[in-house]
Amino acid sequence: MGTLEVQNIPAISNFSDHVIEPPTHKIIFDDSQDAPSKTLFRYIATRLGLEEWEAIKKVNDFSYELKNHLKQGKEIQWFDAGTLRLDITGNIILDSKPIAYSFMQKVPAIRVIRSDASHTILRGDTEVSGNFIKLPEAFEEHIHTGLLKKWWFWAIAFAAVALLLIFIYYYNNGFNFSDFYNTQKVPLKEASSTYK
Repeated sequence: MGTLEVQNIPAISNFSDHVIEPPTHKIIFDDSQDAPSKTLFRYIATRLGLEEWEAIKKVNDFSYELKNHLKQGKEIQWFDAGTLRLDITGNIILDSKPIAYSFMQKVPAIRVIRSDASHTILRGDTEVSGNFIKLPEAFEEHIHTGLLKKWWFWAIAFAAVALLLIFIYYYNNGFNFSDFYNTQKVPLKEASSTYK
């Protein structure tokens, strides 16, 4: 029928939940390798206390019965490996489920950000090493005091300076509505004829 193989699924970093998921295993089915090895027959013969030819017959009978159950449209639950069934094209597939171990639990993983850390990064084709997130001390003091965090403070200060300059201009030159639009008249010229 095929070969069952154990596939290792490594630990996964789940940054949204701030945990690292433990590694698991999953059994996959490969129908391209359907010839059983002699070591399987020897193992079954030794385990059941049979002759090797009897073990070969038991394996062949088992696979024949399994194929018949699947051809009848039945699904076969195989311990913790998953469910064997036939797909639409008639191929045997295994809906496997991950094998989790009770002694392997999620590990909390909270990201630590250090202001004095130094990292090697790839910039273009070259590796650059240095301290990229280190801020000047004077700037860090302003950030911690919160003065630069308040952007609206700076917006109000610039708006006040702009309004003061506008007020001084109108105070010196006088206020007139014509300052808000173009008062210059453009003379219209007659176009010359393009053909005669």
